[in-house]
Amino acid sequence: MISQGWRAAIGTVGAVGFCWGVAGAVHLGFEHQGGNGRGANYYGLPEGGGAYEFALLAGFIVSVYSAPGLLRRSAWWPSLSLSVGAGVGVVAVLTLGREPRHWIAAALLWAAGIAAPLVHRFWGRHHPVRDAA
Repeated sequence: MISQGWRAAIGTVGAVGFCWGVAGAVHLGFEHQGGNGRGANYYGLPEGGGAYEFALLAGFIVSVYSAPGLLRRSAWWPSLSLSVGAGVGVVAVLTLGREPRHWIAAALLWAAGIAAPLVHRFWGRHHPVRDAA
């Protein structure tokens, strides 16, 4: 069984990685990567955005895996790890630029950071995950 401290630390690392990747994706923007002639059109980060793509994907996977364990517990403080990640994302996106897209991303990350403890308060605490005995 994993302790609440470790669960919160893993959630923090995942949320920080995901929000840092979001900041890089907002800053670099997406570009059309072209197709191979069979209708395979897709968008991705431009050249040099590999670290942001990795952080975005790995952070998303870790965050999605750890979010239920952070939000659906009787203790309130593990849900703050998602808020810490969102706060780091706000600082990162505003450090990279001050265009309207950066401000919009910062506002959305800020709202997500505020929403995590509220979700725990109004939903997660009333529907806790039962630990196996």
